[in-house]
This record gives sequence, structure tokens and C-alpha cells, in this order.
Amino acid sequence: MENILKSRWFSPAFLLVMAASVVIVYSGTFGASFHFDDIPLIVENTTLREMKNFFGLLRGERGVTMATFALNYAVGGLDVFGYHIVNTAIHIINAALAYLLLTATLTKCGMTPERSRKIAAFAALFFALHPIQTQSVTYIVQRMESLSALFYLASLLAFVKAAGLNAKLGKIALYTLVAVFYILGFYSKEVAVTLPAIIFLYDLFFISSLRLKGLAKRWPLYLTLLILLAYFIASTIIPAGGFGDLSEELTKNAAPISAGFGVSGISATEYLFTQFNVIVYYIALLFVPINQNLDYDFPISTGLFQSPVVRDGAVLNIPITMPIISLIILLIIIGIGGWLLLRSRKDTAGTGTGNSNRSGGSGRVAAFFIFWFFILLSPTSSFIPIIDVIFEHRLYLASLGFFTLAALFIDRVFSGSTEKLSQ
Repeated sequence: MENILKSRWFSPAFLLVMAASVVIVYSGTFGASFHFDDIPLIVENTTLREMKNFFGLLRGERGVTMATFALNYAVGGLDVFGYHIVNTAIHIINAALAYLLLTATLTKCGMTPERSRKIAAFAALFFALHPIQTQSVTYIVQRMESLSALFYLASLLAFVKAAGLNAKLGKIALYTLVAVFYILGFYSKEVAVTLPAIIFLYDLFFISSLRLKGLAKRWPLYLTLLILLAYFIASTIIPAGGFGDLSEELTKNAAPISAGFGVSGISATEYLFTQFNVIVYYIALLFVPINQNLDYDFPISTGLFQSPVVRDGAVLNIPITMPIISLIILLIIIGIGGWLLLRSRKDTAGTGTGNSNRSGGSGRVAAFFIFWFFILLSPTSSFIPIIDVIFEHRLYLASLGFFTLAALFIDRVFSGSTEKLSQ
């Protein structure tokens, strides 16, 4: 096994095997019909049917994704096969980007290239083949989620590559790509808005070795990202009321508000309390992906210390308890992330090297991806109400945090390594 991991052909061979596995797993869905939001956004959306509308689509809400639907229509009309092929290809690219990102990150933390590849391969396979991704891949309109994730990962990878370069022109080119991919990700779906926070954390954890002074070297990039963030919030998120279903706005039909404080039937407080239970339910699905559903009948929590009423017929995998219990569970997980980070800082300081290539070991990687999970979910699992309180596709990129932790755990248990998790 060690010799295989050392081979220069391991990564390309692994990526080919992973791609083939995804195609095999999802091949049975290539004929699946349009459903729900597919109808107004694609089937009944006449603006997709003429390429003269292409640049107009790009300028609209989630314009990058809508433009890809127009290209699909230009090639194959409403034949669902082409739409599924594109969705599956995007998912494969995302899994490959996840592998590259994790390999680079684990190597930065002092792991051997062989061990980095092994852990990254496990995490990328989990990401590629776990049933929780079904909705994001097979529900055609949720190309919005996966395409946004593609540009999100590409932007972060461009940042990582730029940080390792000495050539000034190369850095400028890659930092420009970071901003361009951020724009493309946001206009694929607004959940990409959190990218600056992830880049900041990645820089702090793995490049600047927890030294704020190190971040100052990249102030032009951070200024650019902050300007873009402010523009996105002012021009899109505030007018849209949040991160909800924008199908009605995209097809320019009059409809009730789907996100924001104007949502009827659930207050900001009730939505926040409900999300404590929703996030715990997401974690349960990641552990045991059964009874998956496109349209959950999830109970609304009206009080922090009150168990919500679960309606008859609702199929849920775990008991839905008082939100305070879920909140405690989530705080414990976040606390573990903080503890791992502090331990990694202490151990790194103890080496006296300050070498960014020994940026905290697997403990710091685990801490980062715990925070990753919550940051990626924050647009849809906060206090800004959305009509649908739970959707599996919202876990798409956030789940990479869970899968990385799972891969680190498997490596810890089965590799016989003597490295402590907090190294």
C-alpha cells in the first residue's frame, strides 16, 4: 500500500477510479425527470430557449447556473440526460478539487505526502459517494449548490497555491482568480458568500501559523474580498431577504416572500431554535443516511426549552428534542474544535520552529473542518427565516468537513500511527 501511495501515478489513477465510481453510482438517475423547482426554472422558463438571452441570464439572480441551463437547452432541449450528465460532471470535479485541497492542506501540516494522499482519498471518496449528496446531484435545479461549491473550492485552491509562490506576477494572477471564482460562485448560488471567512481561517490556521501579522501581507486580497462581500450583501442578499428559494424571483412571477424577516408562519427566533435541531439532524444523516427526503415535514420549535410537536406521519430518524439539547451538542462540538486548535498552537509553539509547513498537524486540520462545517451552513441555518427549514442539498459542501474528520479518525484508528491527534 505504501508503495502505491508513493507512486506519482496514484493521484491521477485515484481520480479516474473515483470518477468512474460516481458515474456507476449515479448512472441509474440519468433518466430521472424534472421535479419541483425544475419546472418553473427550466421546463417553463422560456428565456432559456434562445441564446440571445444568454448574457441577460448571466446578469440575473444565480445567473451563472441559469446560463448553464441555457447551454443545456441549446444542446439537447428538455432531454433530462444532458442535464444529469452536467450535474454529475460537476460533482466529480468537486470531489477532485476536494482531494487536491486536502492533500495540500495535510502536507502543509507536516504529514508525509503518502499519508496526506491516503486521508484525502478517503475523504474525497466519502464526499463523492455518500448518499447525502443525492439531492445535490440528481435534483437538476440544485446544480446551483454544486456549481457554487465548484467555484468555492477552486477559489480556495487558488489561494493556497498563491500562498506557496514566490513569483509576484504568479501571486497576483492567482489572487485575481480567487476573486473571479468568488464572483462566479456567488452568482451560481448566494451561499458562496462565506468564502472570505473560510479563506481568512485557512490563512490563519495553515499559512500564517496563527499569527495575525502574517495576514497583513495579503491585505489587498482581503480588501477586495470585503468589497465584494459588501456589494453582494447590499445588491443581492438584502433585496432577496436572505438565502431562500429564489425560483419565483428568477422566473419573475409574483409570489410570497420565501426568505428573510418577512416570511410568514415562522419568526426569526423560531427559525433559529429549529435550526439547532436541524443541524443535529444533518449530523445524524451523515452518520446514518436513511429515510432521506426531498421535502421533510420537520417540526418547528417555538421555545428553547420546549419540545416541538412532530406531526403524525412525519418520518424522522431521531427524536426531535428541546432545542437547548441540540444547542448543547453543537456547542460541545465547537468547543472540541477550539480545544484542538489551542492544543495544536501549544504543541507547535513547543517545537520552537514556527515553520508553516508544520502548522499544527491533524488536530488543527480537524479544528478547521469543524469550523468549516458550521460556517458553510451559516447562510441557511441561522436566524434569517427560510420557508423550508431543512434541505439535504444545503449539506453539500459543508459535509466535506464531516468527511475529513471521518477520514482523520479512520487513519488514526487503523493506520497504527503514533501521532497524537493534537499534534
